[in-house]
This record gives sequence, C-alpha cells and structure tokens, in this order.
Amino acid sequence: MRIKAERIAAGSGVYVALCLLIGKVIGAAYKIPLVNVLGAEGIGAYQLVFPVYAAALALTSGSCGVIISRNVAARRANGEIKDMCGSCFLYTFIFSLSAAVLLCALSGVIAEVQGNEDIKNCYLIIAPAVVCVGMSACFKGIFTGEGKVYFPAVCQLLEQLIKAAFGIVLSLYLSSFSLIGGVMGAVAGVTVSELFSLIICLFYYAFSKQKYRIKPSFSREFFRENKFITAHGLILPLSALADGILIVKLMTVFGYKDAAAKYGIMSGSVNTVINMPIVIALSAAVTLIPAVSYFYALNSASSIKEKSSKCIKYVLFITCACFFGVFLLAEEIVEILFSSFSEENMKTAAFLMKISSVNIITASLSGVYNSVLQAVDGGGYCLKVSGILSILRVAAEIGLIYKAGIVGAAVSWVAYYMLNMLFGAVFYRRLLGEDKNLLKNTVKILLSGVIMSLTLYLIRPLLTGLLLRAAVCTAAGAAVYILSCIIMRVFKYEEIKNASALRSRRREKWHSSR
Repeated sequence: MRIKAERIAAGSGVYVALCLLIGKVIGAAYKIPLVNVLGAEGIGAYQLVFPVYAAALALTSGSCGVIISRNVAARRANGEIKDMCGSCFLYTFIFSLSAAVLLCALSGVIAEVQGNEDIKNCYLIIAPAVVCVGMSACFKGIFTGEGKVYFPAVCQLLEQLIKAAFGIVLSLYLSSFSLIGGVMGAVAGVTVSELFSLIICLFYYAFSKQKYRIKPSFSREFFRENKFITAHGLILPLSALADGILIVKLMTVFGYKDAAAKYGIMSGSVNTVINMPIVIALSAAVTLIPAVSYFYALNSASSIKEKSSKCIKYVLFITCACFFGVFLLAEEIVEILFSSFSEENMKTAAFLMKISSVNIITASLSGVYNSVLQAVDGGGYCLKVSGILSILRVAAEIGLIYKAGIVGAAVSWVAYYMLNMLFGAVFYRRLLGEDKNLLKNTVKILLSGVIMSLTLYLIRPLLTGLLLRAAVCTAAGAAVYILSCIIMRVFKYEEIKNASALRSRRREKWHSSR
C-alpha cells in the first residue's frame, strides 16, 4: 500500500503534466482560430456563457472529484474510514440534473441580466454538459484515488481534441449565417466533448478488472464532513460569474468603449495563455491530494511534509520560468496568437498579459497550499480566507474598473491570488513547520528566473523577425533557466536517479504486459 501511495504522489507527475500540457496547447491553439472566426465581440459573447456554466459546475460537482479521490485514498490506508463515494455520486447526479433544468428554464433571464439576450440559446446547448461533467468527475475521482492518475489526464487531452474539432467546424459553418450562430457552434463543441468524456469514463470503469464498488446512498454525514471543501469549490466560479455580470455593465456605465470586446480580450485571450501553466501546476496539486490523504490517515506528518514540499518545488520550477517568459515576451505572444486583433486591441492584450503573468506563480501555489490543507482537514481555514478575499476582490474591482477599466479587473485578480498564496503559505508553515530546504530552493529557482530574464532582455533587441525572436528567446531562456537550476543544485541527484529508476520499472512492466 505504501509503495502505491508513493507512486500516486510522485511517479506519475511527469506524464500527467505532459498530457495536460498538450491538452492546454490544443485548447490555446483552438482559441486562436476561434478568435479569428468570431472576432473580439464574438469571443466576448462566448466568454459570457462560461462564468455561468462554471458556476453551475461548482454548485453541483466542483468538488466531487477531490472528495472522492480523498476518500478512496484514505480508505486504502485505513479501511475503517466510512465510504462516501456512493453518496457523492448520488448527490452529484441529482444536483447536476437540477442545475441543467434550471439553466434551460432561466436562459432568457440570465442572458438579459448579462446584457446580451442573443446568447440565451447557448445556455440550452451547454446545459447537458453540466450533467456529463458531474458524472465523469466522480469517476475520475475514483481513478485518481486508486492511483490511476494517467486516465483522467489522457481523458482531458481527448476532451480538448474533441472540443477543438467540433467547435471549430460548427462555429465556421454557423458563423456564415450569423455571429451568434458561430458562438452557439463553439459552445456545442464543449457539450460534445463532455459527453464523449463521460462515455469513455463509463467504458474504462466497466472494463476495469478491479472496480471500486459504488453504493449510492443518501447520507447526512456526507455534507457535514465535506462542507468546507464543497463551499471552497464555489468561490472562484462565483467570482468569475460576478465578473461576467459586472465588468461589461460597469465599464459601459463608466463610459468605457468596446466593453464586451475588452472583456473578451481579457477572459478569452489573455487568460487562455495565463491559465496554461496554471492548469498544469494545479494538476500536480490534484494528484497530491490522495497521497496526502493516505499519509494523513496513517498519521505520518513527515511523509506529508516530504511529498507536499516536493510538489511545491516542482510547481514553482515550472511556473517561475513561465512567468518571466510571458512577462517579457507578451507582445510577441499576442502578435503571433491573436493576429486578427486591431493594433489597439493587441496593445491592450499585451498590457493585460504582463499584469496577469504574476498569477502564473501565485494562483498555482495557492492551489497547491489549498489542496494540502484540504487533505489534512484544513478546509475551514481555506474557505474563510478565500471567501473573505473574494468579497474584498469584487468590492475593490468596482473601484478599480472606475479608475482603470479592464486593467482594474486584472489587477483585482492579481491581488486576490497574491494574498491567497501568502495566507496559504503561513498556515502551511504553522501546520507542518519550517522547511529550510524548500526556502533555499525557492530562492534558487527565483534567482534562476532572474538570470533567464536578463538573458532575454539582452538578446531580444538583437533579433528582428517576430517568429525568429520568439523562437530564439524561448529556446535560449529555457536553456539558461535549466542550466542555472542545475548549477545551483535545485534538484538533488537522488531525485533524478529515483525518477529515472521509476521510469525504467514502468517500461519493464509495460513490455512484460505485452
């Protein structure tokens, strides 16, 4: 059992990250032709749908994967822990179905409140996806808790492929009739991809040799034991929903032009790029939860500290390089990816990307800290901090939008993630004690990022062609960053050796199975 827990915690991180990286590249690449098909106004309408959709998912199934993976892993360590998976499945299905029905019934009202009545049919199209996501998330939670973390990552990769294929084809065809038709086609691609994901999960579970038996049941204890995790899962989607309702209306009231287009630039273009490394980093946090829950059930504080510290170091290693790279090459990224934008919109997107680039580090680390704390029954603290900060963020956002327009909205998120990360780090240290090695590695990684940024700053003016400048800067920056980390010995020889040995064992196992 302990060996398998080790595998859950560390063994699959590289492969999971690789699958999610490819998936996010596909997702970002998909947004590029979509932006070119729909334009800034169309992508703004498309992005208005997703805060409502995300809020529906958060209310019905946002935390079910975490709850189930945590419960499955803890029961593997200690069979006396009560099984909550059946209750989670049952409640998720009931709530998801109810939310889908309400989304259909209130589609016109929601669209009117958002100030764009044309998108009401988009909610009818995306409503079935709420049920599909809920059920597939429950199955993925079981697979993650059992250590089969490859499957959810591969499944997500397939989702992105299906969404891109169907979304682009349908939006291209329907946009020839009307702009809102193109938006509806893109939304339909999401529903098709989630239905496909659920079907794949059902087949994988049905044909698994060793199934975790699901026993649906109503249980009051389920809500009592998981109330903090469930409530915490609502905060970010509800904050995004508040943005979807407030930003366009506030900017219009305050006299800013092209409010919908600027909201589309921030949410549909800039955040797409910023979220790529964040999603990869947060995938490490998700796979960390069952391992921490396993060791928590065994009362092994040293193992929890060891695994979580490694995860924090790996996440910081990935996100630090991405932060410096995105900040310094924001103009090139926007010009390459969103060439259909006007010159003014390109300048806006590049400026917003520079501001939001710090979220790559802060949002990722706050996600890791929250995951660790939730796995060790610290969900109440996470809920209080995130809840208070979210209320303050929305309040500050109103004033910031009045002063700076869409830039103010971006600044409000920077402040939110920064403070959330700091509070998480403080409680993490109080819970597990000071980790001097982690502090040293953090300094080394940040110093490597500074060295990388200086290199880019020196060579960037010497290159003229857009693609050449982006390619050379990316390659040179990555090389300098990795070399700096190696020279500073961020990763110990034992870590590299153990990872290599683990890959060798996996290859041997795979060849023997054939």
